[in-house]
Amino acid sequence: MTMRPSGEPSSTEPADEEDLPWVSVRPDNGPSRSLLIKGSPLIAIGALRIGLMMARGRGTSAGSGPKGLVIGLLAVLFPLLWVVLLSGLRWANAGIRLEDGVLMVRDRWNRRVLHAPVSSVTGVHTVKAPFDGSHNSRIVITSRSHRPVLVDPRLWDADGLHRLWQGLGLSFQDHGFLTWPLLRKRFPGIALPWRHVHLAVSTLLIVLGCIAYIALIVNLPFLL
Repeated sequence: MTMRPSGEPSSTEPADEEDLPWVSVRPDNGPSRSLLIKGSPLIAIGALRIGLMMARGRGTSAGSGPKGLVIGLLAVLFPLLWVVLLSGLRWANAGIRLEDGVLMVRDRWNRRVLHAPVSSVTGVHTVKAPFDGSHNSRIVITSRSHRPVLVDPRLWDADGLHRLWQGLGLSFQDHGFLTWPLLRKRFPGIALPWRHVHLAVSTLLIVLGCIAYIALIVNLPFLL
């Protein structure tokens, strides 16, 4: 969370500046970083076991020597690097900013998912959506000039979010648990995560992708 320095220029009239708060909310990669740190010993042991198995072979399957060891280690490191890259992009690009009477939300790809004057913001709403696990609480921001935006409070700086809600000056409206169809009906135009809305299809695609990835890695040493 960042507050505007006293000498920073503004595009608003000086008389109105005192009534316009400035809040910047930074992403919080703590949840994903904590999982990686806790799981790092198991990940390291698993990568070593996979590499040694590919190098030595198992049963009637012949090993591929040092090449298999290297590919086995890289097979585990590549998904981790992808996760780190996505986290880095989010830290560099994502943000929620209330500045000069305008509320703006950017995602990890630096796209504006919300850009609306505060005067057009009609409410902030708490909902419980059918996400996996117990962390299903979400916040929906609605406005007259933009479609509703879904915010996961776990992924943002808590103190910054608190200052943001204070700056908006709107009371929360609790909608309780909403299924995906009800969520769309209650907030028309809201963008929902495809992988959660179509859980069965996304799970099937993930399983097929993992099978194809494992098959590629196992056969890669013999193809090179």
